[in-house]
Amino acid sequence: SEELASLKDCLMRLLSELETRVLRLYLEGRSYEQIAGRLSCDTKSVDNALQRIKRKVDLHLQSRQVYQ
Repeated sequence: SEELASLKDCLMRLLSELETRVLRLYLEGRSYEQIAGRLSCDTKSVDNALQRIKRKVDLHLQSRQVYQ
């Protein structure tokens, strides 16, 4: 759908490399601990990345509502 394509484009443009990697693993069903282990980072870094991703997605969705 158009909305999904728009969200995917937004994520590709706005997410950092770490955020992209965290999101991919999270969507695979990995736990924070598993993601942190895979990416050699702290679980708090995973949590922070997911919080930033959620904020970016929320902002994108809000901007799309304004234009509809």
